[in-house]
Amino acid sequence: MFSPEYAFIGKRKCKNENMPRAIRHSFTLMEVMIAATILALAVVSTMGVVTGARSTLYRAEQRWARQHLLAQAVEFYLLAGQHGDFPLGLLPDGFSASCELYEVEDIHEDALDPINGWQLCEYYIFITDEAGVRIAETTVRKVLKEEDLD
Repeated sequence: MFSPEYAFIGKRKCKNENMPRAIRHSFTLMEVMIAATILALAVVSTMGVVTGARSTLYRAEQRWARQHLLAQAVEFYLLAGQHGDFPLGLLPDGFSASCELYEVEDIHEDALDPINGWQLCEYYIFITDEAGVRIAETTVRKVLKEEDLD
């Protein structure tokens, strides 16, 4: 049944072919559902990227904080020595730093003996948190006078 007031454009039937294309074209339910699915996938993938970046940033911040505290403790112990009084406020409340000093023994046997009263030593420095768990540690070698080893 063909009526002169209807004309076929593509696969869709329009009432008046003289109407602008933007007005005479409407979306089907399938097109709307596909567009909504694509939009939902884009939002979900963006959320995944943002969440991953956020967790990576958090871990990097935690690593930086531990290394910063450790660097402060290393600087202090290298300047003040093993038995220096750690100043208040250098570390956050509940955190503490400790230092142990050892003579280095894993070097050539000719270098084990002190030379003119100087000995190669190793500082073992670590930071503990509020629960007493070691969160960072390092070793630093330094040449010290023999009397500083006590």
